[in-house]
Amino acid sequence: MGHLNKALLRIEIWRDQKQSSMAVEYILKSSCYTSKKNCHNYMSKSHSLLPNLFISGVQKAGTTALASFLEQHPDICLVKNKEAHVFDDPALQKAQDKSQFVHEKYAEKLQHYSGEKYILDATPITILHPLFVEQCADFCPDALHIVMLRDPVERALSHYTMSKLKGREDFSPIKAFLSEAKRLEGFYEELPKSEFKSKYRDQSYLIRGLYKRQLRSLRCRFNDSAIKVLDQSELLKCHHQTLNNVFSFLDLPKIDVPEKRVFTSQDDIHLPFWVKVALKVYFQIADR
Repeated sequence: MGHLNKALLRIEIWRDQKQSSMAVEYILKSSCYTSKKNCHNYMSKSHSLLPNLFISGVQKAGTTALASFLEQHPDICLVKNKEAHVFDDPALQKAQDKSQFVHEKYAEKLQHYSGEKYILDATPITILHPLFVEQCADFCPDALHIVMLRDPVERALSHYTMSKLKGREDFSPIKAFLSEAKRLEGFYEELPKSEFKSKYRDQSYLIRGLYKRQLRSLRCRFNDSAIKVLDQSELLKCHHQTLNNVFSFLDLPKIDVPEKRVFTSQDDIHLPFWVKVALKVYFQIADR
């Protein structure tokens, strides 16, 4: 949503709440439309801006769709390209000045910020590794987190399809799943150091479906009141109700966001029934 449209929507929201005079003052203070000087001031401050809202998980569970819907709210600024990939950046682990690295990378992603209440980073790998969560908590301790989940078997198949289409997987799905433990040996030691295109990211089909482990890591660093867990099916079946619940969680006025299919699914892999049953059993046993 453009800055002008967001500004106008802010006025409408405040008018609905019978606070139009406050709305004008709010817009003058928080938007870049009053003058070029104000716009410059916001951009010059962007180096110190950090997110206070994350869609921190999980990949292939509707995070892109949710981010695109939330971005339409006038009080939410989504980082450029949706995913900043700051806390999972291998360069962060090597950086001598981690604070400088984090602030500079976010500044690059927030040149369009215009005073919104929330800055949203929808990098879904954040929840996958305890170190990513720890670094997120160190720099953004008061942030809120939304975690999107999906049936882990369907998520694994969707992830496999994506890697296959990108040319990053040569195995059949059954072989890939059976060999994952061996292929990704040393996963927790290697992932933070691995490049963005690596087997630890592209072929981690099953380990990403261990949701309880990931949520425990998040809850060790953030209060339950700062975490909202959703299932992809909720957004698909109850679009408006789900978004209203999210806006309530964020203490934001509700707005109408039209339903829209963000991506057309390409998950056309058909596995034998017994394989899906075996995968379900695996997740029930492993995800404790």
